[in-house]
Amino acid sequence: MKTLLRLTIILLLFSTSNLYAEIRLPRIFCNNMVIQRNMEVKIYGWADAYERVEITFLKKKQKTKADKNGNWQIKLPAQIAGGPYEMQIKGENTIELKNIMFGDVWICSGQSNMYFRVAAAKNAYLDINDANYENIRLFQIDKDANYQVKTDLASGEWLKCTPENVKGFSAVAYFFGRELHKEIDVPIGLIHTSWGGSAIQAWIDGDSYKEFPEYYKKVKEIQETPDYFEKLEEKYNSQGGDLEITELYKKSKGLKNKGKTLNTDFFTEKNWKPIKVPGYWADFGIEKHEGMMWYKKQFELPNSFINNDLLLNLGWIDDFDFTFFNGKKIGSTWYKGSERKYTISKELLRTGTNEIIVGVYNYSWTGGFWGPRKSKLKIKNDTTLLNIDLQGLWQYKKGINRKDFFTEKLKKNKKPSKRSTPTFLYNAMIAPLTNFTIKGVAWYQGESNAGNVAEYSKLLPAMINGWRKKWNQADLPFLIVQLPNFGTPNEEKPENGNWAEFREVQFNSTKLKNVGITCTIDLGDAMDIHPTKKQEVGRRLMLSALKTAYNKKHTVISPNYKSIKITDNKAIISFENVGGGLITKNKFGYLSEFAIAGKDKKFVWAKAYIVGDKVFVYSDKVQNAVAVRYAWSGNPAQINFYNKEGLPVMPFRTDNWEFIK
Repeated sequence: MKTLLRLTIILLLFSTSNLYAEIRLPRIFCNNMVIQRNMEVKIYGWADAYERVEITFLKKKQKTKADKNGNWQIKLPAQIAGGPYEMQIKGENTIELKNIMFGDVWICSGQSNMYFRVAAAKNAYLDINDANYENIRLFQIDKDANYQVKTDLASGEWLKCTPENVKGFSAVAYFFGRELHKEIDVPIGLIHTSWGGSAIQAWIDGDSYKEFPEYYKKVKEIQETPDYFEKLEEKYNSQGGDLEITELYKKSKGLKNKGKTLNTDFFTEKNWKPIKVPGYWADFGIEKHEGMMWYKKQFELPNSFINNDLLLNLGWIDDFDFTFFNGKKIGSTWYKGSERKYTISKELLRTGTNEIIVGVYNYSWTGGFWGPRKSKLKIKNDTTLLNIDLQGLWQYKKGINRKDFFTEKLKKNKKPSKRSTPTFLYNAMIAPLTNFTIKGVAWYQGESNAGNVAEYSKLLPAMINGWRKKWNQADLPFLIVQLPNFGTPNEEKPENGNWAEFREVQFNSTKLKNVGITCTIDLGDAMDIHPTKKQEVGRRLMLSALKTAYNKKHTVISPNYKSIKITDNKAIISFENVGGGLITKNKFGYLSEFAIAGKDKKFVWAKAYIVGDKVFVYSDKVQNAVAVRYAWSGNPAQINFYNKEGLPVMPFRTDNWEFIK
């Protein structure tokens, strides 16, 4: 009996040992994969301690042995582009990898404009129907975050590029890869790893924070605290959640019952004034009111339309809205980039006079209903029979001012977010890839950091250098998509703006070796932070890759500022990368969006014209010019300055005056 028991235990141990000893590969190694061409690459994975591993590839065998922790790797010599190939990895078990291609592998990362799907792009059906590319492979990494570096991805597999597989993939990544494949005719592997709304802090590795003492202190705390994020959430909730909203509910005279109902006395007072909608408050002389502004509008509804739900569209509101219909709350949104669409229940409708009340809460600068898509402001049903235009005159009244209740305590009570926590996204969505050899990185991120340009100017190069160290590729090509035009165009007078300064910081990263910049200043949308013309973004990104990563020096990209010379009170601007020459799309030859200033640093709109490969800039209002700026605003909507290849001149300034504080 004892002998039988002993034999049973031995068999169980042997069985368990074999189960544990099976070799395992990272998710990035699977069928349909693309391996980087022309470079020595590592095939790696895990096994039992000291287990023997053998790789058979192109009829050649290579052997190694796992270390005491079960890690193993074998280096394959550089291979030219081609395939398909098969690979066998053998230990206690055998793994067969099929349909492998050697080509160029690109990491595509960032926030929502990289995450933006092919299916949402302009005229996407044409691109989706045409998306049959045997030699383009797609690897989608789903959102993941972690307090420590992970050794493998939580999701992902290599898929062939087909209409079905491409429509949910990153639009910028796909269009970039498609154009690159057409241009260089080698297999392309696209690894998409991005998170909408993410801040750059979450994408930086822990070691790179050593040059930022305050951040590094936090990073060490994160690394040593498995439940770090959960503790942040617990603290946030224990303090009452979003204290700013809580205080707003308490102090706003227009709201009761935690924002769910209205204080009717406030809305029956007589001191309401007329205001046009859409429009920013500043457009009507209400300067920089930070806090609540109440709007109300009445309209007539025929009896024939009160028996079915209606749809209310308020367009875009900066920043937050509380929307009521006939005294009942029907919706609210805390994001300026979202179109407000709310359902009006038929139970709220009445024949004759109906009333809409909207509380607009503004965080900073100026708020309001913003255009220019005035046609969005309407009430309609699901047919074409009812269409009530809401643009025009409303009544308004100032509500609570934010500074009256926004204390230091509230400033510190920010809702924790994994997508903004230092290292969290790098640890889970980038670190597991750093042993996998790649050609380069395409990076489209910045909207979440545009409020602190000075900090980003240090964080961006730190991230680039950090990734290069982790990949052990000192000159790893890094392609940056510059932020496009967005927001209400500024036409009255030249003004500085965070997005203008931010684009400069992005451009300045090209001072690092093998960093390219892609200008999209004419591809944005005034109303939508997620513009849909991603095909052209991808094409321009491909041009940047040719010049930066493939050493095709004669590739034409967007012209950029080179130097300034002042002669007879005219500024003469010289450019680089002019391609076939500079042109204007204005039929009279005028250039728009140029501004000029003297030593007083007060910019005025300037006259500008092209002479050869230079631009002459002047204004009768500035007698001693010292500085010129071009397209220096969030949305320089009148730009008409290009090279003959159709690429816009990059926004620039010739001064080095301080960033906005």
